Amino acid sequence: SSQDCNVIMMHSCSFIFATDANIQFVSAVSHYRLFPKSLGQVLSKFAVRELHLSFTHGFWRRTGWGQPFLQAPPGAELWVWFQPSVTDVDTTWKDLSNVLSGLFCASLNFIDSTNTVTPTASFKPLGIINETNHNYLRYAALPREIVCTENLTPWKKLLPCGSKAGLGVLLKAERLFHTSYHSQAVHVRPVCRDQQCTSISWELTLSLSVVFDLHAAGSGKREWSLFKMFSRTLTEVCPLASQSTIYVDVTGKEKVLCKLRTRFYIPSTVLPRSF
Repeated sequence: SSQDCNVIMMHSCSFIFATDANIQFVSAVSHYRLFPKSLGQVLSKFAVRELHLSFTHGFWRRTGWGQPFLQAPPGAELWVWFQPSVTDVDTTWKDLSNVLSGLFCASLNFIDSTNTVTPTASFKPLGIINETNHNYLRYAALPREIVCTENLTPWKKLLPCGSKAGLGVLLKAERLFHTSYHSQAVHVRPVCRDQQCTSISWELTLSLSVVFDLHAAGSGKREWSLFKMFSRTLTEVCPLASQSTIYVDVTGKEKVLCKLRTRFYIPSTVLPRSF
């Protein structure tokens, strides 16, 4: 039947790029290796303890797609925990929003007192932290923010290899924005460097989730490939990556789930170099 020959399939892919940086988050940063300098300078200047920023197009449909890697509302969302050294949180929050607006080519400069809140029972710190004074927390959302290529380009530049090698090669804007759902995020949090937690540094996680609606033809035969989804294939590894993995779940009746993850890590015994 025609239904057997044209099966609508949902292909969901999540990219996760995690960088464990040997950079003390409590002091001014002057040396970089894997951690992007443009972002590190912003975190240091505004005494940021945690930063969570997302740009999303579409709604995640839990009933058909399951649980997302990280939930994000449509448009732009930003929430930040500042360090206790910040004396004027509202002014620092506004200045930080303006700088992030330029860094990610977004309209975050429209964040002001009318769309900013200080949650008291949610948005707990996701990293290692003892201080939970919500006076240092700010949250804002811009639901009408349009996500486009101008937001993706600076996001890809935060990757150690950009989109030149490794899993970043698959991040082709022409394909990523012709999807039912697109969400890209930047998450920075403090983590322990060892089991005793004698030192704390930044962890940067760049995540990107997309959902494709694809048609597989031919007697109900369901085929998929990275090339069909992204119009590109993996050619070479990122030499700065310590580990890259691809998980594909094809057990679903009408959906394929894939998770692509790369971790960048430099042991504390390796001296960082400055750029």
